[in-house]
Amino acid sequence: MASSRDSSSSDEQETSFNTSDGDKKNYHRHSNHQIQRLEAYFKECHHPDDSQRLKLGEELKLEPKQIKFWFQNKRTQAKTQSEKADNASLRTENMKIRRENEALQEALNTVTCPPCGGPRPGKGERALYLQNLRTHNTYLREERDRLSSLVNKSEGHSRPSFNALAYHHGPSLYASASNNPHVTYGSSSNYRVEPSSLVREPYSRERINIGQPPQPRNPIQLQRFQPLSQMEKVTMTEAMVTAMTEVITLIQTEESMWIQSSIDGRLVIDQKNYEKTFTNPSHFKSPSSRIESSKEVAVIPMDAKNLVNMLLDTEKWANLFSTIVSEAKTIHVLESMDPRRNFSKLMYEQLHILSPLLPPREFMILRCCQQLEEDVWVIADVSYHQVAFEFEFETPACVKRPSGCLIQALPNGHSKVTWMEHVEVNDKVRAHRIYRDLLCGGFGYGARRWTATLERMCERLSLYSVSGLPTTDFPGVVDTMDGRKRVMDLGERMSKNFAWILKMPEKSGFSQQTATNSSGVRISVRVNEEVGQPAGLIVCAGLSLCLPLAPLQVYNFLKNLEVRHQWDVLCQASPVTEVARFVTGADNKNCVNILKPSSATENGALMIIQDSFIDALGGMVVYAPVDLRTAHAAFLGNVDPSSIPILPSGFVISRDGRPPSAAELDGGLDNCKTLLTVAFQILVTGPTMFEEDQMNEWTTKVHTLLSSTIRRVKGMLNCDDGVSVPRSRFLSRFKSIPSIIELDSLKVASDVWFGSGVVLKGKVSVKANPGTKLEIPDKSVIGNKDIYSPEDL
Repeated sequence: MASSRDSSSSDEQETSFNTSDGDKKNYHRHSNHQIQRLEAYFKECHHPDDSQRLKLGEELKLEPKQIKFWFQNKRTQAKTQSEKADNASLRTENMKIRRENEALQEALNTVTCPPCGGPRPGKGERALYLQNLRTHNTYLREERDRLSSLVNKSEGHSRPSFNALAYHHGPSLYASASNNPHVTYGSSSNYRVEPSSLVREPYSRERINIGQPPQPRNPIQLQRFQPLSQMEKVTMTEAMVTAMTEVITLIQTEESMWIQSSIDGRLVIDQKNYEKTFTNPSHFKSPSSRIESSKEVAVIPMDAKNLVNMLLDTEKWANLFSTIVSEAKTIHVLESMDPRRNFSKLMYEQLHILSPLLPPREFMILRCCQQLEEDVWVIADVSYHQVAFEFEFETPACVKRPSGCLIQALPNGHSKVTWMEHVEVNDKVRAHRIYRDLLCGGFGYGARRWTATLERMCERLSLYSVSGLPTTDFPGVVDTMDGRKRVMDLGERMSKNFAWILKMPEKSGFSQQTATNSSGVRISVRVNEEVGQPAGLIVCAGLSLCLPLAPLQVYNFLKNLEVRHQWDVLCQASPVTEVARFVTGADNKNCVNILKPSSATENGALMIIQDSFIDALGGMVVYAPVDLRTAHAAFLGNVDPSSIPILPSGFVISRDGRPPSAAELDGGLDNCKTLLTVAFQILVTGPTMFEEDQMNEWTTKVHTLLSSTIRRVKGMLNCDDGVSVPRSRFLSRFKSIPSIIELDSLKVASDVWFGSGVVLKGKVSVKANPGTKLEIPDKSVIGNKDIYSPEDL
């Protein structure tokens, strides 16, 4: 009977309803089609939200409550099955340990003295014997350390250090502000700093010693890695051969291995066929674990050989994907009999979605490359856990199944790239609610994000190396090609530093709740002594929130110079003008700008360097103040741009990850929301002593600066939180009651007025642009449309 009950619950075929008398229950049995569809959806998303449940219910002709209860029951069942498997495994392990203990106890009871075969020694004799062993071990350890030191000195080098092997997107490469240690923004041409051998990273409050500058967190030490044994090399080689075979099979096999996602239509791996073909066991048995898979094809404006070399070079690869890869290190490079056709190494990577609300993902992977044909290469990655390594973040736990890309050379210096990702994730702590759809939908770390970033960065590199000034550029105050390159280098350095600072500690003593959004402001502190950034104590504040606007709308607003002075404190409430612009991509919206506030003069003040881009998944707007005279000297080549201290702040714009509805696709609408991350950095003091009350004052200032900027931006975008309009005031926008028989939903924002006889159908959104009044003419018919101006009617 128990097995019968388990079988029934596993199918989740029945849903109960109370009858009118309240005494009996009506049972509805789901069809096989409904069960298969629900099971497929559950594999990709364990926690559908209200809109997803509604959409799924319409498709399967079920009530949203039925969908909700089915998923609740399914999660409970999965948890129960996982607990049963864990309990069985623990019982087996417990029995094994108990038997080992019994055997050891029996051996202790019958132990004899090895030299003479007599009875075992007494307690005092045993203690003396152990003490002698410990003394001898200490002597041997000291001798080993002494001999190792002598060997290192005789060979003229020491063991590899962290700084020599690690690559960071940290302050050692980029960062800005003023030589006045108490000024929030600014920079100086007379600024001088001494380089430091220590890589600096963000610090949270619990790591700060009051009365002295905070000391850095100990980085991950690579000294623990010893040379590989022959057996380890053989094991790694076998793992790489298996991974390479699997990646080639998955990329070249279309129909049997790949299906369209039931959530957003992207290509995902059919797990049933995958498990039949490959023997990769699941690493996580928890019900919170899930599989992420995706595949994308893109044409990249870069020669195939150069692209392969960049992906295999750890530093170049991290530079290429600086908005995804926050840290990368090569641990071991494995030898190959034919280096032209095969290359492999063990490496550590840390990937990050640019928000302080999400912890990075960490992997220890084997990366290998194989040339299949004269113009075709395959690069494969797979997780490898046989090396002892302590990850920086506890959650989420991730395992990379064989993933990678196939690169095929095309004419005209282009390459066709087929990219696939296959990752197993165990979210011990659920992701923040506003990022849940982005992560569960697969766009967070999916193949599309990698190909979109690769395409954009390769476009930037191709424009960087042009011999003549493109017609799309506006050189302005920068009249040489060398000056153009220096400006683009400065912009790239800003973007890398800005992406790096968003990797904030998961638990911060400064975390506060704001009045404008429940996400909370996260604050981190670090001490800088590196070239390319101001020396001293820097406080960084970051905040992520959701806006009910499309990403392109938010991006265009942040790039609009006519209203910038209303929200940017660097403008000092004065209008700004563009004095130079250099396009960095196929889309002219991707560019590096030099902005000059009208308050700036030739004898003082500042310029604003801004780097920005937008692609299919989102964008970024990063800017930093630079001293006016220093900027001009850098453009002329009199100052090395890499030594200019910059401290960037800015915005990260991302889609919310929700798939568009059928009506949106038919109408060509983009009703997705924007996930906006804002981060500011300020230099609060030089490398001197400070007190607790000073720290509180500085964190309050940066928190206030961030919160006030967010309020201005949201107010100008008409996105104020929780502002309700009285019914009488809302109805006053209409000359007469509109026809709403076929209306599904209506969103009205800002200064909008409707004429008489207006007909509304489907999903309608009417939003006036900031500072404008939008009037809908009489007898207008609006169906499934977004209206921002009269031209949209």
